[in-house]
Amino acid sequence: MPLFHTHIVVDWSARSEPSPKRKSRDSIWWAVARIGDGIEVAEPEYVRTRHEALESLTRLIAGELNAGRRVLLGFDFPFGYPAGVAKHLTGKASAIALWDWIAAQIKDAPDNANNRYGVAAAINTAYPGVGPFWGRPGTWDYPTIPVRASERTEQNAHPPERRICDVRATGAKTVWQLAYTGSVGSQMLLGLPALKHLVADPRIAGHAAIWPFQTGLQTSDAPAVIAEVYPSLLRAEVRARRGEDEILDSAQVRVNAEAFARLDALGGLVPLFGGAPCLTADERRLIQTEEAWILGLGHEDALKGAVDRP
Repeated sequence: MPLFHTHIVVDWSARSEPSPKRKSRDSIWWAVARIGDGIEVAEPEYVRTRHEALESLTRLIAGELNAGRRVLLGFDFPFGYPAGVAKHLTGKASAIALWDWIAAQIKDAPDNANNRYGVAAAINTAYPGVGPFWGRPGTWDYPTIPVRASERTEQNAHPPERRICDVRATGAKTVWQLAYTGSVGSQMLLGLPALKHLVADPRIAGHAAIWPFQTGLQTSDAPAVIAEVYPSLLRAEVRARRGEDEILDSAQVRVNAEAFARLDALGGLVPLFGGAPCLTADERRLIQTEEAWILGLGHEDALKGAVDRP
């Protein structure tokens, strides 16, 4: 039996205004793959604002749970900061405490207008020198956020540049990058409060667990499990299966949702929840409390093998 009946992969966005009406890159996309007699992959969804996405995803998950279907929901931004950040900002070495802290600071309007740069600037002032956050348009008036990473100072007093999983995932960007290609820092500042609201929604509350912070590096009995994913783990597979003129974001969520569903249908999803086999006990502790892990990292061959099956 598979662990889940429904697999959803979400590509998040940090846009400061609604995405274009015409389907576009660097926007919010998601794909749903359902396990039944076979694997059914729905046409990827495109949404223009985070508020609209949150409501649509909540309805989707609630509908699946009400139908008795277990859900795996993957988001493509980091769930945790490098070790030490949570305690420095909140007094607790807990990613969930940091989620609460960030959610209390972030203002994200229905039209995508938000204050993420103001929050990043406040975090930068909590550390000596300039940084750790970097990346902004040169004309924007945030003097405590440097335009380039090289402009940061006193970096020996800053948190680590990357998490344990970021070091091991080829091409993974630093959580401190706020702008330009691969700006996961902005996605994260706006994504973590969205996840907090999602799991607190009365339609889902008490039925969802955040992996690995609320589950440990193992499977969970929760009806819905929410995990960090990195679609580029299947970079070559996405490239090979991308439709003509298909937007890359659409292909990524579609292929990744199908890969997780196919591996699950084969009975091969359980090891992924244990993280990479080579993790030390200390690394596992940091991952489970502060840093998180990318679902599938360390098990890329299994995911690729599943999606390559006829």
